[in-house]
Amino acid sequence: MTEDQLRLAFRGITNSKNYLFDFACASWSLICEPGDMIAGLLRAELGPIEALVHVINDLDAESIVKELSNDQSPNLTKTLSECLETWRRRVKQADVFRSLEILRSIGGTLVTSKSSYWPEQLDDLQHGAPAALWLLGDPKRLLELSESVAVVGSRIVSEYGKVVTKDVVNTLVKDGKPIVSGGAIGIDALAHQRTIELKGLTAAVMAGGIDRLYPAQNLDLFKQLAKTGLIISEVAPGVSPTKWRFLQRNRLIAALSQATVVIEAGFRSGTINTAGHANELGRPVGAVPGPINSVRSAGCHQLIKDGRAQLISVSSDLKELCGESDYFEKDFTSLGHWELRALDSLGDQERSIAEISRVSGLTSFEAETGLNRLAKLGLATPTSNGWMKR
Repeated sequence: MTEDQLRLAFRGITNSKNYLFDFACASWSLICEPGDMIAGLLRAELGPIEALVHVINDLDAESIVKELSNDQSPNLTKTLSECLETWRRRVKQADVFRSLEILRSIGGTLVTSKSSYWPEQLDDLQHGAPAALWLLGDPKRLLELSESVAVVGSRIVSEYGKVVTKDVVNTLVKDGKPIVSGGAIGIDALAHQRTIELKGLTAAVMAGGIDRLYPAQNLDLFKQLAKTGLIISEVAPGVSPTKWRFLQRNRLIAALSQATVVIEAGFRSGTINTAGHANELGRPVGAVPGPINSVRSAGCHQLIKDGRAQLISVSSDLKELCGESDYFEKDFTSLGHWELRALDSLGDQERSIAEISRVSGLTSFEAETGLNRLAKLGLATPTSNGWMKR
C-alpha cells in the first residue's frame, strides 16, 4: 500500500492529509464493534496505526500489554487476547478500500480526530470514543453540534407527544440550538422534521452504515437530512444495524449534545439508555412528563423521580437545562455558605427540610436559616411540606 494509493483512496472524502492515520481509523471501524473500550485503549496508548499493525502482525496480547502504561487492569492480557482473536478474524475480511469507494459513491465524508472538523465533545467518551465518523452532509457543520441538544423518545408517539416535540424543538431552534436524534420513527423523526421546517440544523446518528439508512419509512426524511443537515455513523458503509449497535449509537447522541431532552419514553425504551449515557458523561438531562397513567411516559417519570432528569414543563426549563437561564446570571456573592449550600440543594420539585439537610450537609437549623434568607431574596419559596427553587 503506497502513499499514492492512499491519496487516491481518500481523494474527495476527507480534509485530512494524514492518509495512513485515516486508513487505520477506517479499518478500526470495520474490525471492532462500536464502544469497544479495549480497542479504544490501544488506539489511545499506541495510536491507531501501531495498534492496527500489532493486530495484523499477530503480536500476542502479553507483548502488547507490556507496551501500555503500567496502571492497567490485571485481567487485561486475558481480555485483550480474546479481543485479538475476534479482530484478526475480521481484519482478514475487512475491505477498507471498498468501504471508502462506497463512501465516495454516495457523496460522503470520513472524519477522524486529525480532521479540523472533528467534534471534540466526543473525546469525553475517552476509550469509548469512535475511531472515525462516516457522514453525509457538510462536515464543517459537525463543529456546530457543540451547542446541540438531543431530542429523543418513543417510536410510538401520542398526539400529546407530537405537540410537545414540536414545542420543544420550536424553543430550541429559536435559541439557535442544533437538534441531534437517532433518525427513528416517532419522536426522533418528528424532531428532525420540525427542525428542517424551521431551517435549523439537525443531525441523525445511525446504528448502521450510511449506505443502509434505517428505517426505510424515513427515506424521504433522510434525503432531506443529507441535503440540509447531517447523517452520522461510526460504522463503515456496508455494516448492518444490530440491537447492540443501536444501544451504542445512543452514547454518540448523548456525547455529541450539550444536553438531552426525553419525550415519551417507556420503562424499557432505548431512550432511557441515551439518558443514561448523558448522565455518565455529566451532561444535563431533561424529561417531559406525561399523564400519570401513561405507559408511554413511565420512563420519563422514573428519570425525574430518580433525580436523573430535570422536569421540563415550560420553555424556561429548557434554557436552564442548557445553562442559559437568567438564574445562572444572578449575583450570589452576597450569600453566606448556609444560603449557597441550601440553594444548591433545591430543585424544581418540593424538597423537605430533612432532604435539603441531607443533600447540603447542613443541620436542620442551618438549612432553615439559609432558606428563610433565600425566600427574602426571592430565590426560594416555601411549600406545604418543604421548599423549592423559585
